[in-house]
Amino acid sequence: MKKTFEDIINEMIALKESNADLSGLTSTSKSSVWRQLLQVIAFMIFNFQEACNLHLKEIEEKIANQKIPNLYWYRGLAFKFQYGFELISETDQFKTTYEENGEIIEATPEKIEQSKIIKYCAVTRSKGVDNKIRISMKIAGENTDDILPDEKVLAFGDYIEKVQATGDTVVIVNFLPDILKVSFKVAIDPLVLSTTGMSKITGLFPVQDTIKKFLLNTPFNGELSVQSLREAIKATEGVRDLQELNVLSKWIDATVGGYGNYQPITISRIPKSGRFTIKDEMTGQEDWSGITYFNYQPEA
Repeated sequence: MKKTFEDIINEMIALKESNADLSGLTSTSKSSVWRQLLQVIAFMIFNFQEACNLHLKEIEEKIANQKIPNLYWYRGLAFKFQYGFELISETDQFKTTYEENGEIIEATPEKIEQSKIIKYCAVTRSKGVDNKIRISMKIAGENTDDILPDEKVLAFGDYIEKVQATGDTVVIVNFLPDILKVSFKVAIDPLVLSTTGMSKITGLFPVQDTIKKFLLNTPFNGELSVQSLREAIKATEGVRDLQELNVLSKWIDATVGGYGNYQPITISRIPKSGRFTIKDEMTGQEDWSGITYFNYQPEA
């Protein structure tokens, strides 16, 4: 509540005017008894308001100074980052204004939202070979098939360095997505699917759509379960059964300066980058070459 003394007086007078029982109070003199009473009451309300605001400010300052740095706190910091905005000194808050042609402009909610470039973030804690604790922040922007540009990651890193807990070692992971390669033999219902996996009604590819939906619904930095993937494919319309041949993945390996070799996923895997893609690293196209379809007839 941030009402001025005059605001309070005017509200009280308006209420008096709307009350028929007080219609007899018509004096315009500032020294009239009824006006003096309103002045006293308004003064008390105004001072009570100021005391409440001061108390609220003290509470907010105490809360701000008693933040407990944990993994959820670091994740929250990532989502609060505003690219292009100035950080308020000694806080983790950003200014809501920016300068344009020498003029200070108040940013709109839309512009502030656009500046929040970190759309996905997972924070983990691990111990290195030197026994030092490291906090890893896996990040991604709106387009999860790409990485954030270097200049944006540099700005984000500078922000984290300023607001992180003293003594913490924070590593920012901005890698291209892990590449998932699946090999399945899919037994089809020939009334529903062709031997290319295409739906005979829609012309779409239901198994491919199932896999893409499965990856989309897997949380960022979530565990990919081979068994769950297999069950999702088997539940696809037009699929009678399937044989799992291989489920592989590879990820960015900083020691080789790019993707390493494919490694088998036996039960499950958490992606090193935080997410998976099925796009080939060379062509940038989705790779479904590992899936074959056939009209299976069980042995008599």
